[in-house]
Amino acid sequence: MMSQLVLGIDGGGSKTSAILADASGTVLGVGIAGASNYQAIGFDNATQSIGAAIAAAKQDASLPLETVIDAACFGLSGIDRPHEQAQFTEWTNQQQIAKQHTVVNDAEIVLAAGTPDGWGIALICGTGSICYGRAPDGQIARAGGWGYLLGDEGSGYDIAIQALGWATQTADGRANANNLLQATLDHFKLDNAEQLIGYIYRPETTQTEIATLARVVVMLAEEQDQYAYTILDQAGRELSRTISAVVRKLKLQEPPVALGGGVLHIDSVLWYRTNKHIHFALGSATRVDEPVYGAVTLARRLLTPSNNL
Repeated sequence: MMSQLVLGIDGGGSKTSAILADASGTVLGVGIAGASNYQAIGFDNATQSIGAAIAAAKQDASLPLETVIDAACFGLSGIDRPHEQAQFTEWTNQQQIAKQHTVVNDAEIVLAAGTPDGWGIALICGTGSICYGRAPDGQIARAGGWGYLLGDEGSGYDIAIQALGWATQTADGRANANNLLQATLDHFKLDNAEQLIGYIYRPETTQTEIATLARVVVMLAEEQDQYAYTILDQAGRELSRTISAVVRKLKLQEPPVALGGGVLHIDSVLWYRTNKHIHFALGSATRVDEPVYGAVTLARRLLTPSNNL
C-alpha cells in the first residue's frame, strides 16, 4: 500500500517551489516554476505557475499527473486576508489537487520551517516585508505586508528606492554617493544616470527587479560605504518596529526568530542593525533558505492534527 502523499508549495515573487513527500516527510519529488505572487502577476498567472510546479514535482516523483494528494499546504506571498485565501481555496478544490489542504501566507511556512516548536516570529524581507508571529497558545498576529505603495518598510524594494534616491541626487550634485551611483549603474547595466529614468519607468520593469538592487546595497555596506550603511540602518530600524509590534500583540518572551527572504541573513549588516534597534530580548535566530519544507510540515500536520510535527 502506497504511503500517504503530502504536498508543500512555496509561492513567491520570483519562483514557485513544490515538494511532494510521504507521510514521514521523505521527499519524493521537487518542482520549480515561475512566480506566483498574484498581487504582482494576477490570479490566473499565479495559479498557472502553481499548477506547473505541482506537475513538475509529480513528474520528478514518477507519479501520474492525475495523482490526488492526501494533504497539501500552499504558502503564498500576497495572501493574507480571508477573501484571498478563499479564492485560492476554491481553485484548489476545482482542480482536485488534494483531499485536504490549507492556504496560508508565506510567512507561516517560514515560521514552521525555522522554529523548533512552531511558535515564535517569522520576519521576511525580500521584495516586500512582513512579520508574522504565533504564540505558544496558537494566537497569531502580523505586521507589515502592506505592499510597496502602502508600506513594506525595510524591504528589498524600500532599500532599492532609497539607494536610487541617493544615486539620482549624486548625479545632480546634491549628494556624494559616488560608489552607490556607479554600483547602481553597473547592476542595471546602464551607461549613465540619465538612462535610469527609461529603465525604471518602463512597463516591464517589475518591483521585484528593482528590489534586486538591495543586494548591492548590502554588499557596499559590508565594504563600509557610509551611504549604504545608513540605508540599511534605517531599514533595520523599520524592521525592528515591525517585529516589536507583533511581539507586543502576542506578549511573547524571548521568541525564536525565523528569517526569510532574499535580503535578510543572520550575518548581514541589515540583521545586525535590526537587532540594534530592538529593545527587548529575542531567542535564537534561524535563517530559512527553503521555506517550502515548512509547507511540507504544515501539510503533514493536516494528516495528524494533534501531532506537533
